[in-house]
Amino acid sequence: MRKHLVAVGVVAILLAGCSAPSTQPAVTSTAPVATSASATPTPTTPTTTGSAATDLNWGTPTAGDEFNYTGAPDAAKWSVYKSAGHDGNGIRSPQQVTVDGSQMVMTGTPDGTTAGMSAKFGRQKYGRWEVRAAGSGDNEYHMVSLLWPDSGNWPCDGEVNYAETMGDWNVIKFFLHHGCWNVITSAAKALDVSQFHNYAVDWSPNGMVGYVDGVKWFEDNNSAHQPPGSMHQTLQLDWFPDSTANGAGEMRVDWVRVYAAGDPTPAALPPPSDESFEFAAAGDINPPGNTSATSHSGKNAASIIAGLNDGSLDNFLALGDFQYDNGTCTALEAYNQLWGPAKAKTYWTAGPNHDVEPGENDDVDRYMDGQCVSTVKSATSSDVVRFQDALDWYSFDKGNWHILVAPTATWRYNAARAQAMTSEMDANLKAAKAAGKHLAVIYHDPYFTSNTSSHTRFLKAKPWIDVFWANRVRVLLSGSQHNYERTCPINNEDQCVADGMQQFQVSTGGIGLRAFTSSPSYVQRKFSDTWGHLRMSLKADGSYTWEFRPVSGRMQTDSGSRSPG
Repeated sequence: MRKHLVAVGVVAILLAGCSAPSTQPAVTSTAPVATSASATPTPTTPTTTGSAATDLNWGTPTAGDEFNYTGAPDAAKWSVYKSAGHDGNGIRSPQQVTVDGSQMVMTGTPDGTTAGMSAKFGRQKYGRWEVRAAGSGDNEYHMVSLLWPDSGNWPCDGEVNYAETMGDWNVIKFFLHHGCWNVITSAAKALDVSQFHNYAVDWSPNGMVGYVDGVKWFEDNNSAHQPPGSMHQTLQLDWFPDSTANGAGEMRVDWVRVYAAGDPTPAALPPPSDESFEFAAAGDINPPGNTSATSHSGKNAASIIAGLNDGSLDNFLALGDFQYDNGTCTALEAYNQLWGPAKAKTYWTAGPNHDVEPGENDDVDRYMDGQCVSTVKSATSSDVVRFQDALDWYSFDKGNWHILVAPTATWRYNAARAQAMTSEMDANLKAAKAAGKHLAVIYHDPYFTSNTSSHTRFLKAKPWIDVFWANRVRVLLSGSQHNYERTCPINNEDQCVADGMQQFQVSTGGIGLRAFTSSPSYVQRKFSDTWGHLRMSLKADGSYTWEFRPVSGRMQTDSGSRSPG
């Protein structure tokens, strides 16, 4: 039931792996069920597994379907889709779903004729749902058990995909959609989905909890993320055609059971984590000669410095292009007048041209090391053991996070060195991941970005992006574009995925802003009329929150959170 493409003003949000709603326009004529010589999926024998309802004493079901009859799904209990397929691909036909006396069987043909159905029972705000299901077949088919808002008002009223495959029948995923911007928190679990498992969700005023075979694997207790109204169960087998050979798919469900909501006692809430890394981030900062405290740059500096002084911020992560038009000691005197008080707590990366250009302006690293303008050393010089110059990488730890700084300027001035860094950074990230750290990367030139009149995506950095993805980096921070963008969690092939890298492009430090000239589907939020900076909190469990703090312009903002990976 998840929508695939949503237009918000002039911004399009694309969520890979999303399923289309049951409210799509009905097909006006009944299409014949396609047949093919392709092998059908092999049914599996039900296995014995744990159950959240049984193990946690949820009591007697209040509604549901045991599928202990034959023929079409019970019309008193289910609305079976007769509509276009997900994102307009294929069709959903009632002929593709039947009950065999013990199971509901939903099948999909190689050409995308498939099915879905929506429960008329168990429509409630707060409650517990459990489904016993299995699936198999072509990776173009996604098996989905989800809760859909009774209002049909998507995405504002939320969506809970508590058991979804996304082309891999050995992984199950949970997606909690929330807010009119369709922000998602998610989880993934390795699981042989071709075998029967019990998938459950417990929704209460305390939050949303997901279970597989009675074991908790997802939790989101943020009250802002919870659906605002009642919801109901749907079952879908959705077709996502790709370039691979087409095959059949199948979803089998033993039963669907609905339970009353549990007692929302405060004791159910987990204790808050006491370990996090709080920082501000921005790039593209100070216009030539600017020392005005009331400028865009001056307002950003004042806000960040105040946070560093009162303890609400641990550090400032500077994303490059500090002083326009070049990074000489003389030019950096203006930057230092506004931003100097933040330098001792600044970790930084350099941008090409304005910050570093060999033989022309290459004083930024000297400034940050206390060798020009002021003797104060940046946090990079004070805390980082491995640091050489503006064209070399380094890394540092904060709490349970490992942060790597990757200088994209090196690709412009020394491509051979940049290529050599690829394996070095890969080894660094692997070691940090083996030590249990969550990963973030800072780099100046963004790879995932909309175009402007001056810049497109930085394709030279693709070898690094591949490394970041292979190590499952969670956060990417960049500058350069003179605007603000946030992507979906994304892989190295521009696909939105639950365990992807989420990039925040924050080049709103004080320089003149640039309009966008393209709209990549993976960008979830962007604006080019507001100066400000990003504040993030990286939690010990791998979750994080963010808030864009505007300081001038149209005062747009952006905020959200992501659950542990």
